[in-house]
Amino acid sequence: MTATATGVRTGPPVDDCADGCAEETARDGFVCLRRDRISHLVAQDALEDFRGAWEDLELDTGIPGGKLFRLRRYGRIRVEVEADGSVGFAPLPNVPFRQDVIRMWRGRERVFAPISPDVLLHEGMRALVGLDARMAARLSGTASWDVGVHLIRILAEPGGEGEPTPEGRHRDGHAYVGMHLLRRDRCGGGLSTVHPQGGAPVRLTLLDPLDSMFVDDARVTHEVSPISPLGGTGVRDMLLVDLNPAADGG
Repeated sequence: MTATATGVRTGPPVDDCADGCAEETARDGFVCLRRDRISHLVAQDALEDFRGAWEDLELDTGIPGGKLFRLRRYGRIRVEVEADGSVGFAPLPNVPFRQDVIRMWRGRERVFAPISPDVLLHEGMRALVGLDARMAARLSGTASWDVGVHLIRILAEPGGEGEPTPEGRHRDGHAYVGMHLLRRDRCGGGLSTVHPQGGAPVRLTLLDPLDSMFVDDARVTHEVSPISPLGGTGVRDMLLVDLNPAADGG
């Protein structure tokens, strides 16, 4: 993995789908993007290299009840979306992660293992976070974003289950959230349910690498059912992207 620690800029991709995705999000509060809709954003060899970052996560020991089914790393990026669609990325210092909007985590400062700068600025990270930031910019008119990124692996050991959302149905407490599947091996379950304001629940399952969702966090709640093992330890790898307007306005 190669990138500078000071920052990089990515030009607008050919056939950027951010406009259409933003329109769907404005209408429904969320959008589901299947792999074939966004696979052009990142080369296959770069995607495979990026997926390797999930082999170097650390155990998340902070889940209530001592449950040990989740591994993760966390990092932060300043993202600037330009008028021409190009996007600049620069690492930000890590801070404790808080989610006071969720009862399970209220009042807790959670500290996770950091993501290395080369992974934060990897081509695969820039492709997916750049798409999320372009959608957020189109929806809000805001160009500068403080972005939190979570590399998360959920394990389902034989005879047990793994919980992608142990907090249940929730909002995350951010302006927008991107959710990108990187791996799903030997597991069943993992049904995502989105609850739009004033609408019927929408249920879907992310199945293939790059299957993604993007939500307006103020307009929907969401949850994911447990995963169960099929023929060995089940694995579900996700990149979660928290987008908030930059605290200093950029």
